[in-house]
Amino acid sequence: MGFSLENFEYLAYSRQHEAAARELMDLLSGLDSNYGLPGENFSAQPLTSVLPNELNDHVVTRIAAAISCLFADSEFQFSQIGFGQMILMHRWLSGLFAASPFRNADHVVRAWNIRGKGNLREVEIGNRDLIKFCLLYSPESEIPMDLDAFWAHDKVLVANLCLALLSPRLLATPVAYEKRELILPWLSKRLEQIEDLGQLPAGILHDVYMHCSYARRADKHDIKKPINALLKRSIATAGLAPLNTPIQLNGKDKPVLVVVVEWFSAAHSIYRTHSRTLEAARELFHVVGMGYGKTVDEAGRAVFDEFIEIDAGEIQQQLAQIRSVAEQKAVQILYMPSVGMFALTMFLSNLRIAPVQAMALGHPATSHSQEMDYVVVEDDYVGDPACFSERLLRLPSDGMPYRASALANELNLPNLIREAPEVVQIVVASTTMKLNPDFLLACQRILHEAKSKIHFHFLIGQAQGMLVYPQVKRVIGQFLGDAATVYPHQHYSAYMQVIAGCDMFINPFPFGNTNGIIDTVSAGLVGVCKTGREVHEHIDEGLFGRLKFPQWLVTPTVDDYVKATIRLADDHALRNQLRRELTGVDAVQTIFHGRPEIMGKMLLEVLKSKAP
Repeated sequence: MGFSLENFEYLAYSRQHEAAARELMDLLSGLDSNYGLPGENFSAQPLTSVLPNELNDHVVTRIAAAISCLFADSEFQFSQIGFGQMILMHRWLSGLFAASPFRNADHVVRAWNIRGKGNLREVEIGNRDLIKFCLLYSPESEIPMDLDAFWAHDKVLVANLCLALLSPRLLATPVAYEKRELILPWLSKRLEQIEDLGQLPAGILHDVYMHCSYARRADKHDIKKPINALLKRSIATAGLAPLNTPIQLNGKDKPVLVVVVEWFSAAHSIYRTHSRTLEAARELFHVVGMGYGKTVDEAGRAVFDEFIEIDAGEIQQQLAQIRSVAEQKAVQILYMPSVGMFALTMFLSNLRIAPVQAMALGHPATSHSQEMDYVVVEDDYVGDPACFSERLLRLPSDGMPYRASALANELNLPNLIREAPEVVQIVVASTTMKLNPDFLLACQRILHEAKSKIHFHFLIGQAQGMLVYPQVKRVIGQFLGDAATVYPHQHYSAYMQVIAGCDMFINPFPFGNTNGIIDTVSAGLVGVCKTGREVHEHIDEGLFGRLKFPQWLVTPTVDDYVKATIRLADDHALRNQLRRELTGVDAVQTIFHGRPEIMGKMLLEVLKSKAP
């Protein structure tokens, strides 16, 4: 049906609770389906006095105000089913307040405070309002919460809330970022106590699984351990027993390698980084691809000897289908280029369907699953092997050559080098997930400590719609003010034109860039990265090494990062010399050349080593 702001306001303010809740759910579902865009069926009629640059704030504030009225009403309550539906949309409910001048819904929460009197710090909520509290308490909330007391009172409810707080793509403010740092270790020690996966918001579990990588903590991936335990319990309850397929190497038939993919289309980075090794593996294996019809295009399907669409339906049914294929074909190796972007791969990483099970680093992090034997990774991308629960199948640095983007081939970028710019233009290619206060504080230091005048250009993937882009713009502005231009998510050609107009780049940390490095260097820029133990930090160092960038541009600490960036910004002659010698379309060709056949050979050797 779609969402009408005027209808929602009427229902909320006239206390028609059930109808208002349905209208709100329509809004949140639309935002969720469209990555934060309101969608075609959204309607709002702003006042005639509202200026174009005020329109977004006006609409979002009206929505947040109506939600505040609805939730503050003591007669408005949720059933367990209603709560289960709404908690899946928690990030968008939080986002509505975060994008508005309210910033959070703490003003509503205080309306339920048993202690009353507008008490800002000592808030006590009665049982009746706890469900509403969990829906409105957000990453931006500043009300302190006693997690231990809440767990003792209702562990299922607080587990739902904590998972919702960990799930958003954007946690860039100090309040939101530090809240995640606090919750991750606390929940990691307790989540397995929840008896049934059905008691939790399973639809956002893979977001928690993946987005923990963007935290600061060294133990950030530990949250995957109880998640895996819950998934294994759910798989066993569904009657999906592990397969005990014997290793079969008869020398006549190629062993079967099944590859379960998430996104795998010509325009997607996973296709560009992993398709060539899979094509080469067909020399030694019969390679069967499996994936969703909507996420794998013809180019993706052509990589495999055969491709089997995974049927629509429940996750357990999809697991059963994959298991059945593995059993029928006596699959010898399960390989997943990425794990955690979809719920399916997160589940599948906890089910044994082949003698050897391996994953690559389409999302660069360990699975912490006992059922994943190997992680395939280029040697120069490895920081500390102890970051992985899996054994490392270490390819040489040229063992996984990428495929060049078809979009990049169509561009004709100017090779513009400004000898001594009055303002040094620094570009940051990032996504919303990679933004955090540590990185933004480093940018602030660069701005204040450099001798040259600096201006930052933030190209932020997924920064779109009436909620996400305003939040991104605001948080960057809090650190950098007018010294930063923040661009919404845009077409590749427009994105590359902005890069080409800049003088240098810096990579976000702790989660760095892969394709962003290729884009910036192709456009003729040189830059700075921060390295570390995790692969998602160390990939930057590996790529800088392949590009023959000087070692001082690869920095181990934040202080070194700031110093290197200032040196590169202030020394125009040095920066321009490096640009002329080390950048451009030709310079990145080393990333597209290599020996893609090595992965297949190494996987076959692993299989042989395990044969009786």
